[in-house]
Amino acid sequence: MIPEPGPLRPLALATLLSRVGNGLLMTVSVLYFTRIVGLSIAQVGLGLTIAGLFGLLSAVPLGHLADRRGPRGLFVILGSAVAVLSLAYLLVDTFWQFLVVATVVTILDRGAGAVRAALIAAVTQGSAGRVAARAYLRAITNIGIMAGAAIGALALHFDTRTAYQLMFVIDSVLTCASAFVILGIPRVAPQPKTAEGPVWIALRDRGYLAVAALNAGMSIHYAVLDIAIPLWVVEHTEAPRWTVALLLIINTIVVALFQVRSSRGIQDPTSAARATRTAGWLLLASMALFAAASGGGAVVAVALLAVGAFVQVIGELLQSSGSFLLGFDLASDQAQGQYQGVWGTSMSISTMVAPTVLALLPLGLGVPGWIILGVWFAVIGVLFVPVVRWAAARRPVGQLGGSST
Repeated sequence: MIPEPGPLRPLALATLLSRVGNGLLMTVSVLYFTRIVGLSIAQVGLGLTIAGLFGLLSAVPLGHLADRRGPRGLFVILGSAVAVLSLAYLLVDTFWQFLVVATVVTILDRGAGAVRAALIAAVTQGSAGRVAARAYLRAITNIGIMAGAAIGALALHFDTRTAYQLMFVIDSVLTCASAFVILGIPRVAPQPKTAEGPVWIALRDRGYLAVAALNAGMSIHYAVLDIAIPLWVVEHTEAPRWTVALLLIINTIVVALFQVRSSRGIQDPTSAARATRTAGWLLLASMALFAAASGGGAVVAVALLAVGAFVQVIGELLQSSGSFLLGFDLASDQAQGQYQGVWGTSMSISTMVAPTVLALLPLGLGVPGWIILGVWFAVIGVLFVPVVRWAAARRPVGQLGGSST
């Protein structure tokens, strides 16, 4: 669980601290704004949606700034700003105040994500090193969120303004601490500015944009357990309500234990594309299992749902590991910040459209919707192989992200 001495150690500690804070807010924030502040669910959802739309605009410019100024110092500035400004949530008592704070925090947070990815690219060596680092940090992410959720449950138990606000303060402290922990990484020199050629090269890279779009379409599966499964279990199966928690536990434990191991065979764009193709077929199988759970009794439903969750998380491990490599390896090392901004933006778009897709397909159409969703994942997985081959072939020899380190 502890990486070898080097840049990955402070990155891991920073990730753990910030994700514990994320777990806190994921547990209490909606209840705080509705029960304590007095906003409606619709207002909270609308505010977060608008903030997310503005957040899409920040990742590429701030990633480009990381290329020009160096990612380490910029990440510390952005992380500290997010920590301080998030305390403004404690002063919110109207929808418009909530919207302004959420928008500013989201813009800085999305930009910080791109800068963080550029920092990982700068301090790790080669494709295998970058994928292993991202896989390790994702495992740490799951552990941190799980720990934060457990702490946040204390605030839910007391259900008071003070208890909820204390969680926001703890999140701010942890976020600020995680930013300054990054100073334990040696300074990363900025990329030299080229005198000729376009500035926004990532936005002109059609191959990279195509792969990022496919990855966004595939990444809708991350929202299945959070959005579709709770309603499906309660309203369409005979499984008891605690099954929802069981499926989340299966996912969290498997990711924490096996994310690093699952990344070891993914060493180049070809193997990443093939792993994603396999993930597509596994996701199709898991969607079919979830659908079948509606046709049996309680025991059968629990069994099918548990097996489906296990099959899905294996597909998730393969897809995420492939995504880690492709996001770095198809990018130019001279503009990793820009490229990671594009990759992060595509993931943000996926997160925004996932609730609508899941509402229309599995929750709207039932069993046929699950099958359509599964076929969607399988088709995208199949498309990854030729599209990644095309994107890699378009890049000049020696310019693949992993080849120059």
